[in-house]
Amino acid sequence: MPAYLIGIGGGSASGKSSLAAELRERLHTRRVEIVNQDRSFWPAAQLPGHVSPDGSREWPDYNHPDSVNWPDLRARVSSAQEGGADLVIVEGTLVLHDAGLRESMDLKLFVAAAADERIVRRIRRNLAQGHGLDGICDFYLDSVRYRHDEFCEPTRACADLVVSGGRYERGEAERLLKEVVRRVTGGGALRAGRSAVASSLHSRGAAGAGPGEPA
Repeated sequence: MPAYLIGIGGGSASGKSSLAAELRERLHTRRVEIVNQDRSFWPAAQLPGHVSPDGSREWPDYNHPDSVNWPDLRARVSSAQEGGADLVIVEGTLVLHDAGLRESMDLKLFVAAAADERIVRRIRRNLAQGHGLDGICDFYLDSVRYRHDEFCEPTRACADLVVSGGRYERGEAERLLKEVVRRVTGGGALRAGRSAVASSLHSRGAAGAGPGEPA
């Protein structure tokens, strides 16, 4: 039987990777595999471009669905599910966008954080990676924020659970994390069934969590 599959979507620097890592840590007695969407981008030469609103700059459009090699990502997820893991987590800005991948998920999470908090995280992260401040800001203002609204934010509606990830919303996020872990491990078997998980989460008011995102 394929491993239980959790999908984690959300905006850039919203805390998807941190949430995946935290779930793996809390489920350390199980074999947990994490699949990252970023490893399935097409080569740079094949990426679509995005022109800034004033037409002055063109950027590689990493935030467009056409930038993702979906067959490759689905194959990597399937391989992880069949490779002996108890739980597979696939995370990325657009993992809830693809209908085929989404339908294979047992639990779909969306990590939400305010735009100002996400851009601060992007700046700090990208500066640490050696990128220049002007380029970081121009790329965000020219492209990232528009693609977030166009392609990422609408996938929130596909999630079974919205996880608050803002710096000062840790209490709500902690409650929901415990609920996810409880449901995933309930009954001694990871594959409890997506409808049962979603029903329980919604009945507890989890889907009404406010916006915010871990880093």
